[in-house]
Amino acid sequence: MFNHTRRLRTVLLASAALAVVAAPALAQDAAATAQAAPQEDQTDVGDVVVTGLRATQRSSIEFKRSSAVIVDAIINDEIGSLPDNSVADTLERVTGVTADRFKGNANELSVRGLGPTLSFSTFNGREVSTAGPDRSVAFQQFPSELVNGVLVYKTQQADFVDGGIAGVIELRSIRPLEAKPRLQFEYRGVYQEKDDAIHGRDGMGYRANLSWTNRWLNTRAGDFGLSVGYQHQDQASPEDYYTTNSAFIPCNTDAVNPTVITGTSAVQTAAGTSFNCGLRDRLTAAQRAGTTESPLYFATTSRTFRQIATKETRDGFMGSLQWRPSERLDFLFDTQYSKRSSLENRNQLAITEAARGIDPIIIGDGGRYSEGALISYRGNSNIEVQNEDRLRDEEYKAAGLSGRWNGDRLRLSGDVSYSESHRVETQKSTNMRSPTRVVYTLDASDDVVPTVDFGNFDITDPSSFLTTTVAANTNYARYRRATDRKDQLAAVRFDGVYDLSQTGFFRSLNAGVRYSEHTRKTDLANNGDVNIPIARDGMTAAQIVAQANQNCRLAFPASEFMTQSSTNLRKWATFDNDCLFRAYTGRDTNPLMEDSRGPEDINVKETISAVYLMTTFGGELRNTPFTGNFGVRYVKTEVDSRGFRSEVLVTPSVGGSAATIVTVPGTLSEIRGTGDYDYWLPSANVNFDLNDRTRLRFGASRSIARAGIEDFNVGINPQPDTTATTVQGVLANSQTGNPNLKPLDSWNLDASLEYYLNRDTAFSFAVYHKWIKNASFDAVQPFTTSIIANGVETTFNAVAPANDPTQRQLTGFEITGSTVFSQLPGLWSGLGVSGGYNYADADFEFPDPSAVGPYVDTAGLRGLSRHNANASVFWEGAGLQLRAAYRYRSEYSKPNSNTNRSVRGSGILNLSANYNINRNVQLKLQALNVTNARDIMYKPGYDAVTEVSEGNTQYYFGVRFRY
Repeated sequence: MFNHTRRLRTVLLASAALAVVAAPALAQDAAATAQAAPQEDQTDVGDVVVTGLRATQRSSIEFKRSSAVIVDAIINDEIGSLPDNSVADTLERVTGVTADRFKGNANELSVRGLGPTLSFSTFNGREVSTAGPDRSVAFQQFPSELVNGVLVYKTQQADFVDGGIAGVIELRSIRPLEAKPRLQFEYRGVYQEKDDAIHGRDGMGYRANLSWTNRWLNTRAGDFGLSVGYQHQDQASPEDYYTTNSAFIPCNTDAVNPTVITGTSAVQTAAGTSFNCGLRDRLTAAQRAGTTESPLYFATTSRTFRQIATKETRDGFMGSLQWRPSERLDFLFDTQYSKRSSLENRNQLAITEAARGIDPIIIGDGGRYSEGALISYRGNSNIEVQNEDRLRDEEYKAAGLSGRWNGDRLRLSGDVSYSESHRVETQKSTNMRSPTRVVYTLDASDDVVPTVDFGNFDITDPSSFLTTTVAANTNYARYRRATDRKDQLAAVRFDGVYDLSQTGFFRSLNAGVRYSEHTRKTDLANNGDVNIPIARDGMTAAQIVAQANQNCRLAFPASEFMTQSSTNLRKWATFDNDCLFRAYTGRDTNPLMEDSRGPEDINVKETISAVYLMTTFGGELRNTPFTGNFGVRYVKTEVDSRGFRSEVLVTPSVGGSAATIVTVPGTLSEIRGTGDYDYWLPSANVNFDLNDRTRLRFGASRSIARAGIEDFNVGINPQPDTTATTVQGVLANSQTGNPNLKPLDSWNLDASLEYYLNRDTAFSFAVYHKWIKNASFDAVQPFTTSIIANGVETTFNAVAPANDPTQRQLTGFEITGSTVFSQLPGLWSGLGVSGGYNYADADFEFPDPSAVGPYVDTAGLRGLSRHNANASVFWEGAGLQLRAAYRYRSEYSKPNSNTNRSVRGSGILNLSANYNINRNVQLKLQALNVTNARDIMYKPGYDAVTEVSEGNTQYYFGVRFRY
């Protein structure tokens, strides 16, 4: 089957190439036909209006031109007409919009270089709930086949829902009374080589959608419109990984003899192999004797090679019912539903003590490699085979009812909405460990994924991983509900517009109110772990492990691993996770905790009230027409946070002993914290029509972006400062949240010069500047709070998220252009291009809070890529549509686990081809990520690589029926 699907891939690539090569001939053959009879997808409405790629581009230009604010959009008047594989892919074709990648697909989005949490996302004008840890929306939950428009507003106006500094991302579904009646079915198969390489898999998957739009006009009850769509997806998202532990440590030690792993503890200490590397002046005298001093380098405590088999299913539904009882009155009910289930079967080879006994070979000095990067070294470690099954179930559901009434001069509208996201993640894992530590040599001088020489230790032999002395975590069986997160949003709004005059300066008066409640409940760390096999049936733990080692062996799951990398690790001994779990525990799962409450759990309610007043205006200035609006929005936010804290017993350090914190069982109690803030958010936009083709826009506004809602948690996770000599000092490393966090506050100036040559051609140049303060992500400060320690209410300073008091600035510009060369002769008339470039620079500085912080540069604004570019080239004619879309973003910050981390820049190229057999049937072919771009993350320097994920090109092929 593997060879068969390889041939299928070759056929698909050949077909795509043939389509590109044949396009000119097809165009020439069709020229006479096109002159004799119009295409089916053309209708006369004054000028010729087409559907397809050109129509989408034309609609997007028209929307941009007629908008009152600076906006870029990709819209089509029909459901299922966006040509991308996901909504996030579509949005990345908007200038200045970039995506973070998850499982090889575009996911969380940044606008104009600001991170995903600084944009505000809506669906049909309503705020969207999210199941992620912050406010970033996972756009993968919205099937592109059921969305007909994406808009990115880059400047503000008073009637926009508040919450976005970077901009407002809006997704739209159709209003059925304003759409063509249509019945459509689409099926696309997908082939992925990396999934094909997994034994028992064929690399195949599929996605299918069915949609229907209809309308009933002039009934006794008025006009009715209905649109429903359903999408199902069943496919894999295969990736291979190389990762390190997030905790890097600064070291300047060089083990005297890294090969010594036997003998007494004293012998190994004298050789420098029984402890982690570190700073020599902080080691004990005995440890210093086992090392010599080396240049400073950064080591990590573990390194892992991970092969993953995945399976993801998704069901999505969207529906809209529109009722127009009269010309003045209109109601719309719409609903969305998405259910995703993602399973990962992880097979890992781990160097679990990667900082132990290090003998550096190559340390970066700022020349070929970044300073301090540990490129090659010798060390010793236990080697583990780790197995894990990760299951994520995620459900999104939303509904809204809106109504609008149009009088002669007064227009009223109202909307009530609800959305809910729920994510549950479970993990089931086991391991096998080498019986002794292993001496190894790691070398990353040729590639970001290193080669590893394990000497005489055979990683492909299962018996190499048989531990005879079983202890805690040498052979574990972990079962965890890692996350149970529910996010709920309910909102109601009412708006009114009163037309003042068609000729005077003030054209209308707009006013409105909005009220919303946002609730986040998160249950974390519900663990049911067994850290040593359960002795039973007359067998000891060691005997159980020995038997499991024999009975649970598997062949390596894939015929390929990390094919784009030069590592020598292509396979290793593998064990069946379920088999090991049953052997270690005697059951398929472990019972979870009956009471899983803990300081990490979150229960936050955020209440937002807003009111705005805005006027639109127009006139002429020295014979130059202008229009615009100005207004102000008042927003009040209240936070109510509930969390848990337990009493603790604190033992300070005495005479150099390590201080400790012990939680007192049975003392868990709920604690409450509150916060509130209010803001006046003025905005003004003015647009000058310099001539019938040129528009000059200016925008000024104040906007906010709220802190991550889970940062409001008031639970305390006690972490000791082991060197502190007072109770308060020992508690000072403990972490909590801050319900008094204020949102980021930004004053914004924007200008845009736009040139519209014709309906198919537009160019624009925009500049912007932002003054931002109160940044809270990645910033921490001492936070005064209390806990019962040693039976007494004790006030101390914990570590909590904080607002950055320094005003920061961000400056950028963007260039956008699109055209169709319809004026050219012959086949060239079907050629079209679009693209854009965004540059952004900011002076944000976030020190690394980890141990390497004093030795590395500060990080910039999360998600900020200085350079972003996108370009699309398409050609259509004779029923054929070809498109190539490329997007690039330069490196950006993506912190994790309380350390700074960055992502290297990369580019993605997608290709697609569609062919209309007739008016009802269209064939489709797509190749996504044809460049096989790897995602590479690093810290604390460019060559200190912490994660490499290697996906593959996805090939889609299918058919669409439309009636």
